[in-house]
Amino acid sequence: MRDGPLIAFLFFIFCATASRAEPSALAVTHVTVIDGTGGHPRSDRTVLISDDRIVTISASSAPEGARVIDGRGKFLIPGLCDMHVHLAGVTADPKWSRTTLLPLLIANGVTTVRDMGGDLAALQSWRKKIAEGKIIGPRIYAAGPMLDGGQSEPPAMLAISTPDEARAAVRDLKAKGVDFIKVLSRLDRESYLAVADEAKKRGMSFVGHVPNALRASEVSDAGQKSIEHIFYSNLNFDCSASETELRKRSTEARAKKDSAAAAAARDEANASFSQKKAAELWQTLVRNKTWVVPTLVAIRTIAQQREAAKDPQPCLAYLPPALRKSWAADEIDKQISVEAAQWYLAQFQNDMKLARAMHAAGVQMMAGSDSLDPFNFPGPSLHEELKLLTEAGFTPLQALQAATSKPAEFLKASSEGGYGTIQAGKAADLVLLDADPLSDIENTKRISAVILRGKFFARDDLDQMLAEARTAAGQLK
Repeated sequence: MRDGPLIAFLFFIFCATASRAEPSALAVTHVTVIDGTGGHPRSDRTVLISDDRIVTISASSAPEGARVIDGRGKFLIPGLCDMHVHLAGVTADPKWSRTTLLPLLIANGVTTVRDMGGDLAALQSWRKKIAEGKIIGPRIYAAGPMLDGGQSEPPAMLAISTPDEARAAVRDLKAKGVDFIKVLSRLDRESYLAVADEAKKRGMSFVGHVPNALRASEVSDAGQKSIEHIFYSNLNFDCSASETELRKRSTEARAKKDSAAAAAARDEANASFSQKKAAELWQTLVRNKTWVVPTLVAIRTIAQQREAAKDPQPCLAYLPPALRKSWAADEIDKQISVEAAQWYLAQFQNDMKLARAMHAAGVQMMAGSDSLDPFNFPGPSLHEELKLLTEAGFTPLQALQAATSKPAEFLKASSEGGYGTIQAGKAADLVLLDADPLSDIENTKRISAVILRGKFFARDDLDQMLAEARTAAGQLK
């Protein structure tokens, strides 16, 4: 049998620990387990962990010698995955983000991230140090520089102007060890198709925006594994009864840098929603197994930036003073007018509508925050995204799976030895909650402890981690 060797190995470990557990053994007892597989919660369980692996989930008591964590009244879930972050580029500078943002993620139960564009050397360095136990941080999957038209903005963005440059970029990034290729909106059609073809030849997945020059159905047919954002990928145009005309107007407006005309075209696309066209697109995404990361919280945050800048935001303490200053109320007011905020709110509401329709049609979706944009903080923002998913029609369990088992499936880490569910043999990346997330998804914020690769961080440990991160941020310029 395929599972035979694993079962035998786990049985050996369990027998060895049953009479006298090694000091590394950890047992969470009398806990309710929400394992992420979609099954019913299991109450009064003992989850036995040895080193960085889950050994058993059973009704038995903790073996002698194990460190025992009393889980009475608590709920154990898999570690959370944020499938769209920017930790070492864009707004986050790796000169400071490692010491402040990584602790913020762990303290919020985020044990895996997909970095969607940034300084590859920094991310790879962090990943190595995390694996060696030199720093504390999540499991990191990284794209390195994003491929786009326009001008290069190293280290987070690489400009592509020809198909040959596109192919060369894919080859170079593969050689540098990226986990996937990320594309952005301004890639021209021929360069995008070259990326798709070269990535397939090199056995690499590619993800990202739907470029302005293509339709969502086309990138799905081209093999793009995930579409990032509803808003930035212009899915409302694909669902418009007047798509051809409005795409033409939008393209002309962008060429003239006429933001008002571009915004008007988008508004008309929202207003001319076609149920038939939307259904056809959802069917294409389902057929091609194209995933969507809607990043609902990102657009809502833009709409709410003016209010956020005027209210105390505790997470600002994890950012350097210079960045905090650029997010001050007077600066945000210059960037986002009242009218612009109202416009973004309407786009957010349309995103929610499309997310609900996609989910109802069976499109596979994952949770991602698009942090760090202004007031979109890594860690806390993922919990907000889970709440928004429930408002878009997900059950609390489905929302939880969008940040646990679904990302593991997408990243091909759901099999033996992977993560994303609480099962024997899986990685011991877990979050202990003080309340039931299936009765209210916002209970994912009520974190009692985090178990990261088998190491237990109690609430006091997490609070100390956060205090040190705030101190580090305060010492920055």
